[in-house]
Amino acid sequence: MATSKSRAHGIRTACDRCYQLKERCERVSAINPCERCQRLKQVCLTVRPVRPAGRRAKNRGLSSQNIPTLSNHRVLSADSAGSWVPTVFDLNLDEKELMLSLLGDSQTLHYPVVSPRFQHAEQRSLTGPLPTAWPVLKDAYLAYAGVLKSIQSGGVSETDDAPKVRYATSAMAALRSLSINKAEDAELCLTLGFALALSVYGSIGAGVAKICHYCLSVTRPFIEAATVGLEMEPRISVLVLLETMECIVYRRTPTLRIQPRAPGIVDRHLGLCQSLLPYYYDLCSISQSLASHTSTTHTELLHQQLEEIRVHMEKWQPSHPEGFLREFSPSEVVQLLAQARVYRLAALLMIHRLRYPFGRKDGQADIWSREVMMELELARRISDHPVRFVALPFIIAAVEIRGTSEREKALLDVSDYVDQLTPVVQKATKSFLGRVWEERDVLISCSWLDSIHKPCVVLDSIGATLPRDLFNI
Repeated sequence: MATSKSRAHGIRTACDRCYQLKERCERVSAINPCERCQRLKQVCLTVRPVRPAGRRAKNRGLSSQNIPTLSNHRVLSADSAGSWVPTVFDLNLDEKELMLSLLGDSQTLHYPVVSPRFQHAEQRSLTGPLPTAWPVLKDAYLAYAGVLKSIQSGGVSETDDAPKVRYATSAMAALRSLSINKAEDAELCLTLGFALALSVYGSIGAGVAKICHYCLSVTRPFIEAATVGLEMEPRISVLVLLETMECIVYRRTPTLRIQPRAPGIVDRHLGLCQSLLPYYYDLCSISQSLASHTSTTHTELLHQQLEEIRVHMEKWQPSHPEGFLREFSPSEVVQLLAQARVYRLAALLMIHRLRYPFGRKDGQADIWSREVMMELELARRISDHPVRFVALPFIIAAVEIRGTSEREKALLDVSDYVDQLTPVVQKATKSFLGRVWEERDVLISCSWLDSIHKPCVVLDSIGATLPRDLFNI
């Protein structure tokens, strides 16, 4: 009996996704999407060359001929990764789907980069190490892919989180087992740490700084000696930024004070403001010293250092590559410049609050806070989407808001400006801001950093329910 399935209509060419997964591709006709792609809300494409009909030689197993190695593939491209994943026998069907979404579809990497033009570069950086490091990177990549897939599908559930936590726990064990003896080991550690940190940041929220601290500590000799490749700078920048965010809250000094090795480069994640990271390191260090020392003489010395940083921040301008305005679209230029400006303004605001508690010179703090929010809003209106990777400056500015309607708007804006791949952190941020605002309204002269030094109850409760092995590093 004739049916509507592809086999009955004699459609021999499966779509690319079903072909890669070695799954039956069922559709009404060659111009219709297949049932699998419709169910998973994927784009159904058939763009690969069609092979001649007929029996081909049997696959004799996972051998050196079908697994890329360093000797025959120096870099595994995204295209070759897409065809390679189905040959890896230690992945089940769902895991193959996840891995293909990360390595074979650049749209999956929409959120982790500052501009869509960097999606392919980010994907190449993920596929490159696979020929020699597949067993080490596998679980971290699966955890990361799971987070990104949850964002694409529009939400997460508790059942969705369980596999991510399992993969992250296994990836943490792989991270602990790495021996860092040469630059190549350090690069592998940074790649693994990057994927693991972002997956934990997106699915759990707690413990990210521990991962960043560990990776930066064990690779520090190679980073400072500049023996790791320049392609690692975006990885290092993200790890430094994620640790710095927690160090500001807990008044600790970050692990590493980095200086960009190639100024004027647009970073895939931090755009034009990578060179501000050393200043944030210094501010964290001064904040820690102010919290632990009460000597008047020492405090005056620290305030002098703050004034020196303030002068640098007032003069700071983003360094961009030659031809920046030609190479980037007007929308991208607006986004990148706005990102740089708000990081600079947030640094000035942090300097101010390290010197003055609430109730003293609030006028200047209000100005910087409003400027941050105006920059973000203006960039969103012009480019039609929110600036990415601005959670830190947004939170620093939002702390200063006092009006009821302005606070309500800030809570709504959390979903746009506190990294969109981190719904759990967005929830914690709303709780955190509400508590800080309440304390400020009651204790007019309290210190801003003393207020935010208190741990976030949401993230603490999350951390208390997680497997102990996850953050045992």
